[in-house]
Formats: sequence, structure tokens, C-alpha cells
Amino acid sequence: MPLNLNTNVGPIDQNDSQYEDFLADLQGNILNGHGRDYAAHIFLTFQPGKIAEVKGWIAKLATFQITSAKSQLDASEEYKRSKTDAGLFTHFALTAIGYDYLEITKPNSPNRRQRPTEVPDRFGNLAPFYADAFQEGMKSRQTVLLDPPVDTWEDGFKGPIHALVILSDDNPADLTAAELAIKLELKDIATIRTVEYGLTLRRKFEFTVGGSVVQKEFGNIVEHFGYADGVSQPAFLEKQLKGVTSKYWEHPGASLKLVLIPDPNGTEFVSFGSFLVFRKLEQNVKGFKTAEAEIAEKLGLPTELGGAMAVGRYEDGTPLVLQPSDGGWTEPTEPTIPNDFNYKGDSEGLKCPFHAHVRKSNPRLESVKPGGAFAQSEEEELGHRIARRGITYGGPLSTSENLDDLPTNGVGLLFMCYQSDIWEQFEFIQRLWCNNPNFLEPGFSEGQNPNYDKTGLDAVIGQKQGDQSDPVIGEAPKSPQNWPQEWGKATVKPDIEAEKQFAQFVKLKGGDYFFSPSISFLKNLSLVSPSQGKRKKQ
Repeated sequence: MPLNLNTNVGPIDQNDSQYEDFLADLQGNILNGHGRDYAAHIFLTFQPGKIAEVKGWIAKLATFQITSAKSQLDASEEYKRSKTDAGLFTHFALTAIGYDYLEITKPNSPNRRQRPTEVPDRFGNLAPFYADAFQEGMKSRQTVLLDPPVDTWEDGFKGPIHALVILSDDNPADLTAAELAIKLELKDIATIRTVEYGLTLRRKFEFTVGGSVVQKEFGNIVEHFGYADGVSQPAFLEKQLKGVTSKYWEHPGASLKLVLIPDPNGTEFVSFGSFLVFRKLEQNVKGFKTAEAEIAEKLGLPTELGGAMAVGRYEDGTPLVLQPSDGGWTEPTEPTIPNDFNYKGDSEGLKCPFHAHVRKSNPRLESVKPGGAFAQSEEEELGHRIARRGITYGGPLSTSENLDDLPTNGVGLLFMCYQSDIWEQFEFIQRLWCNNPNFLEPGFSEGQNPNYDKTGLDAVIGQKQGDQSDPVIGEAPKSPQNWPQEWGKATVKPDIEAEKQFAQFVKLKGGDYFFSPSISFLKNLSLVSPSQGKRKKQ
């Protein structure tokens, strides 16, 4: 049975035969992360005059190696039954100029335009028109995202990029062999711009339950600041909702149109693809941990709370907003990562600060206000969500308690996310939420917190470039200043040196925007007519 995105309203049963053709034609990693511990991300620029050879190579890769969503999900189920290694995972994506290289004309390259381009936005501003971000490319979006200038990016990302090959495996030797094989195949038709290697980091957290110390059998996936990562993802498959409660957060699932659009060069109602954002984010661990200690000292709180109030979760992933009703800060007491929560009981930002990363980047319907500036309906806010698929890079987790031993560069996150519209999802979250010091204040809370003026940047991923004015608000965003000394009590503004304030401990080193097409399109690429972007008649 064909898949219609307009009638799909939620997660699907991957074992339902009606979805078999759809899942067999969709690339893996979009609906569910590939789950391997080691990864190599190969960025390519195809050589001039090699179009036929490049199309042939892509078609061969799609036929014999690219992992479909169905294969990935089947392998995952088999691993649960027999612990059989799922083996190599392969994914392929193209930039807009990659489509141009392959002579796929604009009407037949991926496009998702939802908003008009010549009217004021919801804030009344004329500058941030809706843009076809994929076609423009990430480099051209530098000023609106407040990214670092392109000439400061790592060399491998500065030049034109046509394609990305993602290889991943739980066996590092097998991954290396697969990478070398790809490079050998490409030696006469493409230039390798850079290869970014990812390694999953895990950390075991201990909890005191009933006076006894409990440690989870398997470690949580974490990023280099030491916090549990990859939690609270929208679920596209029914199996992802198994055991998930939704008493307070009623929207753990999502319809497929959140991440998929029809592939314009595939089979109608069968072939779909997704826009992929890749950003190499370097983390200044020493700076973050120094700021964590500084804010905690100024507030008279335990050190770990400084970071928790910046992130919005404790290191183990427990949401900061989940605290006892009688006040006071407490340590997590259960070896779980609850996601069944919202901010309705904290409308003043007195329990979890408005600037906390998880609150800024996923406000859990807090931005919905009829006639307000941010979202007019629940559907509108929920439509900004993304499917995150990142992996850490740069070495093991730094656990030293000596701040001088912690890295300031060379480690970080290879951030990846899938969506159906880059402007409405990734860019919207980064620009209009995380970089916007007015989100969610002022205007959403009044009375209990009279000294609260502006939220400031997202304390983790908010971006600014010196005194450069943000095109959305017409001013340079600033670091968060408002911090609660006690849970549920009015915030204060501690006097903290600029370099020790929470902001810009994450720095973009490069990246690009991609589209992950249907497998059938890639298999038949050598049959595509350049003038029409469709398969030639046989």
C-alpha cells in the first residue's frame, strides 16, 4: 500500500506489510539512528568531466551497499534475538550543488517551500524571509545563523562539497576497510575534502535508591561536557514508544512528514527522502566546566548545578524541572531518563531557567500562545522538531576534576539532524529560539520575577559574533544573566566575568546542507535524463 504523508498522523508499525516497499526504498538513519559506535563521514567533491562515471559509481553504491530503513530495522530486531552483529551501515546524501553537478535541474531537485518570501515574518521583521536553505547552502546562511565566518572554518569544509558518504560499524577494523575501499573506488572521479571520524561515548551513572548505590548495566550515550545525549527524540516507529509514558508530555510521537518529503525523482507514494544538516561543533570543555563552577560558587550551590541550569538536565539526563514540590535542589534518585514532563508548572522560569538548552531548543508547547510572537498552535511548534543523529569526535570523555587538564579544542560533536524543511526546523530552532534572547522572555511571565528582563542566548548552543546584530531582533544577543538561587524562587543576576559566562563554549568548525534521496533514484541515476531529471525511457 502506498504511503501518503498527508494522511499519516503518527508512528508506524515497521512490520506492517503495507510499509515494506516504502521502507525498502528509504535510506536508513532517518527514522531510527544507525546505532553503531564507530563512524566515518566522507565529504566529496566530484571531478569535472566525470559525470557518467560518478553516476555509475553512485548507482553501484546504492545497489550493493547503501542500507535501507527496512534492512536497518530488520538487522536491529535480529540483534535483539541473536546478538548478531548488524555489520556495516552506509548512507549517501547530496548537496544542492551536487544535484547541479549531476545535471538534475532545479524543478527536479528537492525543494520544500512553505512560506512566502516577501512578507514580514511573525515578529514583524522584514529581514528573515523564508529561504530555500538547501538550495542556498549552509555557507550562504552564515550571517543569519550568526555562524563564524566561513574563512575560519576547517579547510575541508571551505570549498565546494557535492556529497557525503556515511559509513558506520561496531567493528573499527571493518569500518577502516570499508573506508579504504570507498577511497579506492573514488580515486579517479572525486576529491576527498575531509573525513570526519565519530566515536560513541558512554558513561555509567550511579544512583542512590533506598540507601543502596545502583549503576545502570549499560552506560548512557554522552557528549564531551559529560551530559546524557540523544534523549527526547520524536518517535516515528511504534516500537520507539514502547514503555514511554505521556501523562505530561503528550507528543512523544510524530508523523512522518516531520522528516520526509517525496523524492521528486522517485516513485510516487513510495520514494521519499530527507534533508540532512551536518555541523562539526567543537566543544571547549574547560571553558564550560569553569563557567559551571563559577556560577555555582556565585549562587552558593553545588558545582554540578551550574551546568544543570545551563543544560536543563542533570548530567545523567534527569530534567531539572522535576524537583520536589517543597523546594530545594536534590540529586536524581532513579536510574532512568524521564521525558514525560512539560514546563506548565514553571511558567516563570524559576525551576528550570528559560535559557537552559533543553528548554530553548524544545519548549514542549511553551511557545504556543494565540496572538503571540512564536507559535499560534501546538501543531506549529511541534512542526519545528528535528530528528537528531549526532556522534562525538576527538577522543575519550575527559573526567579529570582538574580544570587545567580539560580540553579547550579538538573534541566535540558531529551534529546531524533530519527534517522535511531546513528553514522551518533546524534554522528556526537555531535562529528564532536558541540565538534569540527574547525567547521565551519577556511577555510570557509576569509578576513573580520582576527583575527578569531577557533570557539571553541558549546557554549551550546559542551563537553570537561579537557585536554583530542579529537579523531577527536587530541587536547583538547576549549571554544569559538570570539564575535561580533556590528552586522555585525569583532569579538573581550574579556578577560574573564575561569569559566565565555561559555562552559560546560550542563553536562551528564547518558543515553543509544535504538531501538523502530514495535508494531507487540513486540506483537508476545513470538512466536519468539531465534535461528532465527523470528516468530515460527504455
